[in-house]
Amino acid sequence: MKIGVISDTHDRLESIKKAIDIFKKERVGLIIHCGDWVSPYTLEYFDFVLKDYKIPVKSVFGNNEGDIKRLLERNSKLTNPIEFALKEVFEIKIGKRKIAVYHGQDNVILNALIKSKIYDSVFTGHTHIVKNILINNVFVLNPGSTCFAADSRIIKDASIAIYNSDSNSAKIITFRQ
Repeated sequence: MKIGVISDTHDRLESIKKAIDIFKKERVGLIIHCGDWVSPYTLEYFDFVLKDYKIPVKSVFGNNEGDIKRLLERNSKLTNPIEFALKEVFEIKIGKRKIAVYHGQDNVILNALIKSKIYDSVFTGHTHIVKNILINNVFVLNPGSTCFAADSRIIKDASIAIYNSDSNSAKIITFRQ
């Protein structure tokens, strides 16, 4: 299965639209968001852009969500509500692959998920920096960000990933706003 992976959207609506257009073109069967939606209106926009492309969306919360209670309230009113993990790590099984989704704000937790070898893949975000590597037979994916900043550096290209559960690998797709 092809899975669209996105993270750290930080209310960048233009970039969200471009990312979803790519996911549609790639015919992904699921979208996973690795956290940092930020504002409730971003969920509504995500839902609006996906209205003709009914596809499940699963997500963890990041460390920059303004008001989680309001995010969940608005989410419950969407046409295609997002399935949010109500804990820090979201576990999902796709075919024979077991995947952990974690925003990545705590390196101790992130490294423990990778080193545990419980998962075939660990999806993360937080740093806004792409990671697409195999560590001790665990595939680690950070799709980067759609908000054009990492630490104090400006990133010229937004990025997302298309993960293939059959091959346990991903391709990174970059684009300009």
